[in-house]
Amino acid sequence: MENNWMPDVYSDVPVAYAVFDLIFAEDGKTVQDTKYVFANKIYCEMVGKTEEDLVGNSFRSIYEKVNPIWMTYCARACHEGKAIRDCIYAPEIDHWLDFTIMPLAQPGYVAYTFMNVDLDRARQMEMKRAYTTNDIILRISKILSGEEEYDVAMNHALRELSHVLHPDRLYILETDGKTVSNTFEWCAPGVTPEIDTLQNLDYAQYIGGWEKFLEHSTSVIIEDIEVLKADNPAGYEILERQGIERLIATPIYHGGRLIGYLCADNYEWDSRINTVAVFETVSYFIASKITNHQLMVELEHASRYDALTGLHNRNACIEKIDFLMQHSSSIGIVYADVNGLKEINDTRGHQAGDEALKRAAHLLAKCYGSENAYRMGGDEFLVLMPLVKELDFKASFRRLRELVGREQELSIALGSDWVADTTHLNEAICRTDQRMYGDKVEYYNRRGKQYENCHDIRSCRRILQYIHRYNIGRINISQCVGISQIREIA
Repeated sequence: MENNWMPDVYSDVPVAYAVFDLIFAEDGKTVQDTKYVFANKIYCEMVGKTEEDLVGNSFRSIYEKVNPIWMTYCARACHEGKAIRDCIYAPEIDHWLDFTIMPLAQPGYVAYTFMNVDLDRARQMEMKRAYTTNDIILRISKILSGEEEYDVAMNHALRELSHVLHPDRLYILETDGKTVSNTFEWCAPGVTPEIDTLQNLDYAQYIGGWEKFLEHSTSVIIEDIEVLKADNPAGYEILERQGIERLIATPIYHGGRLIGYLCADNYEWDSRINTVAVFETVSYFIASKITNHQLMVELEHASRYDALTGLHNRNACIEKIDFLMQHSSSIGIVYADVNGLKEINDTRGHQAGDEALKRAAHLLAKCYGSENAYRMGGDEFLVLMPLVKELDFKASFRRLRELVGREQELSIALGSDWVADTTHLNEAICRTDQRMYGDKVEYYNRRGKQYENCHDIRSCRRILQYIHRYNIGRINISQCVGISQIREIA
């Protein structure tokens, strides 16, 4: 290359001046480093280096800390063919700089001039930068700690953050350490959403390679994804397919455990804000939002589901009964009770008893669907199957009896009923309960054991609870043993 860009005057003018040869990534667009071709005396003095230290060496090999926007500006000047002017903080020399990057006639070369900003102005700019950064953080934190629904608030926060970074895509990745999934996403106009394709990916293959970037930094900052190609080819392929050239990803922690990342693709660096500070602070509020939401989900699940069997519990059953009695429809009912559970617990241990309950739950779910089966407590189960035809329900009940009959170490007492109108659901449940107890008596009779009257008393008490709850005025129910009849209970 001819030195037509390096007149002698450039060596002596009181302006820092340097020329760089741009080192492009494989895509021919992204600048991953620059090499010093020339640096005048003033430039060397201001950066505290000699000409021998600089010329012929790459920028990143000389400076440990580099403002990532520097490479972006070099690429823009070269590709757009125009000068780029800005004022940024340069960590490599710990100064604020007014600078200009100019494309040269020689392709792939740029000239760089800069002046130190005076101390007062630097302080003013740093204060303005801090104020702007804090203002952005405050706005987003208010969104995440406000009263909006979980999904609405998370999407709102990403949309607000997009106004600052102007990325192609902003998104949240959540992980359990084994898999990773994209749970929330904001996309710029014209950018294809990726949330549906980024589900249940292998953690190690997709983002496991990011961990090395956190050894010396609090965030993953990748100015050129080509650096992932060798060590993390699977992750690189996914990013490359999405058209991602650079990204920032800040880890989200809860209790010291990594639970995800806040990420931005092809974002714009803005010297007026501290991008990393924004990301890291916002990630804290996102972590709090995620963990609080997960806690509420777990509490809601615990209030409606049985921990042992996974079926709906009594609370969920009561809500379902209330709903069904207000919306008339046909319904099939099954009451089930594990026979001899106390004996199983006493002779084989409580673990065997738990396995018997889980097996019973499995059979009910297999015949009627887990969404229609409830564990009422102890050894008792209830099935509520709305909108079923009588013949179909009777066929499913026969199948249940067949499945139960095949069990070698499990016996279940069963009762069923079908009614055309759920407004009479209360009476139907009582009838079903009594039929189940009749089946239980037969089981004990076959074994030559007397069915204790205490079971009948328990049954009667449960019936009285139903009567009280649903205001039954008159009911006639035959007891199997010990109690002949209950009449006109008001």
